[in-house]
Amino acid sequence: MADLMGEVTWFRAPSGDDPGLLNACYNALDLHVIRGRADEVAASVDGTDHTFAWLLTEVAACAGVLRAFGIGVGDRVVLGSLPAEAGLVGALAVARIGAVASYDNSAGAEGRVILRSADSGVVFAVDGEDLPWDVAMRAGRTDPAPTADVPGDAVLARHGDDELRVLAALGASDDQKLVVPRGASVVEVGGLRLWSFDTP
Repeated sequence: MADLMGEVTWFRAPSGDDPGLLNACYNALDLHVIRGRADEVAASVDGTDHTFAWLLTEVAACAGVLRAFGIGVGDRVVLGSLPAEAGLVGALAVARIGAVASYDNSAGAEGRVILRSADSGVVFAVDGEDLPWDVAMRAGRTDPAPTADVPGDAVLARHGDDELRVLAALGASDDQKLVVPRGASVVEVGGLRLWSFDTP
């Protein structure tokens, strides 16, 4: 892993058996804003261009909501069927706080927080209650989440038996390939490749 130190920004470089600490969202968004690319397009979603600054603001707000619900490093957040924009913001927010995005559309999908589409729009489902996206995001903007320190060998996302690890998603792993589950596409933001299971 030592040869990967120049390809990503580490909070603590790996050495020996220590996988080091980093954050995929920091590498994908924060670094680009810090380096003066805030107004450049980070992603085009459904025909709308989103800048690094806009995405960072929305992702930090969504991560703030997840953190307020007690989600932290290694916790599972279920991302159900979502419109492309909410799916991208949600996946990056999960990465920001070091949680694991679980893409499981089965009826038994469980997690403390489930982000999904409902008749009323996108909702955060927590303890059996739905909190509308716009209400939650307003609250999240008042207390956006910073990035969490995540081990370099951490899992970023799961779908069934497939895992996406942080270094593979950053394209910085010689021994881990980017696995793309059936039915998923890959969305790239700032060098980070994420799974997308967008609703049509």
